[in-house]
Amino acid sequence: MPGQAKHTAAISLGVMGAGFLATFPMGGWGGALLHGGFEAGLVGGLADWFAVTALFRHPLGIPIPHTALLPRNRDKVVRSLIQAIETELLTKESIVTKTAEFKIGERLLDLLETHREDAAAAAIRVSEYALERLPMERIVPLLARVLESKLRELDTAGLLRKISEEALARGYEEKALLFLMDKAGGLAAREETRRQLGIMGAAALQNLQVGGLMGFAVNAFISFMDEEKLGGMLQNAILGTLAEMQAREDHPLREMLLEAMRSTLRKLPEQPGLLAEIDGWKERLTDGGAIESYLAVWMEELRGKALDFVRGPRFSEDYVQPAISGLLASLRAKPQLVETFQSWVQERIAGFVERNHWKIGKLVKENIDKLDNESLIKMMEEKIGGDLQWIRVNGAVCGFLIGLALEGINLLA
Repeated sequence: MPGQAKHTAAISLGVMGAGFLATFPMGGWGGALLHGGFEAGLVGGLADWFAVTALFRHPLGIPIPHTALLPRNRDKVVRSLIQAIETELLTKESIVTKTAEFKIGERLLDLLETHREDAAAAAIRVSEYALERLPMERIVPLLARVLESKLRELDTAGLLRKISEEALARGYEEKALLFLMDKAGGLAAREETRRQLGIMGAAALQNLQVGGLMGFAVNAFISFMDEEKLGGMLQNAILGTLAEMQAREDHPLREMLLEAMRSTLRKLPEQPGLLAEIDGWKERLTDGGAIESYLAVWMEELRGKALDFVRGPRFSEDYVQPAISGLLASLRAKPQLVETFQSWVQERIAGFVERNHWKIGKLVKENIDKLDNESLIKMMEEKIGGDLQWIRVNGAVCGFLIGLALEGINLLA
């Protein structure tokens, strides 16, 4: 405590002065011995008071030469302090060496290991932050321009040719026929279909205009077959044919339909109406801003779904935490990666120190220059004033003891 030490120093000086005055009238060798001790203590205390005070100000306000050393030599003291900091206390080499001892790579691994949940939470917050602040107003127009450009450059006939070749190579026409036959079988097996087939068949027979023996036979057949029987017969015929086509790859009707479908696929690039329709669709998309509108809606929907997923438990449990565990296991198994990272960090630190070491002294000088002499002296007295005041106490005590010794020698002589 600077104030307490200063108070103690003043008391020690006062004791020496009071002792010096009190021993004047004392006689004998004991009085002389004490008087000599207090005299030397008073001289020592005053001398040290003068020396300590002279560091910061003129003693008693008297401009004695070589006093108020700090204010008078402020620039020199500051330069010496900065030089000591830069060349002895905080040298480039000491900073680089100290940071190398820190082992930042290993420390980061240990920190990540200890705070996995915090790291996962931070990763989730970063992902959420990035998704929320995606600049859709810039991304959507850019994507739209790219898609519009690609659509304009698209060769419609070439695209259809590629589609037809790919469909034929993968046998899509046969898969499509099987799908259609399956659906047709399901439709034909319905009760309503049988009824409609009966009505249609009966109407067709009644519209037949056949004379002679054939007409007699047709009329006899119509009178024998009602709509229910006729519909059931037609339905069974259709279902039987479809089942046979599905079972036999060499069925003539199946082969005929497949060949017709293949021929249609091969001729896709040569269909003017289809090409014109697709080109018109392309033009409407690229010129009306439709792509940008679609993209804006779609991207917002995608962002909403992504945010819901990131905020849900599965993102952390299934992706983030396993990724952190995998990263830790990989780095633990490959210490050379950690060393490589450490070397990289150390190089960056060394380069930063090399470029900015001079700023340490500049920073110290700027902070000191902010203080006037009175503030600087007050700060130094608060930091080291207590120790300096004890110099005064020690000077008084040591002077007293030395005075006793010297006076004793003088009395013995």
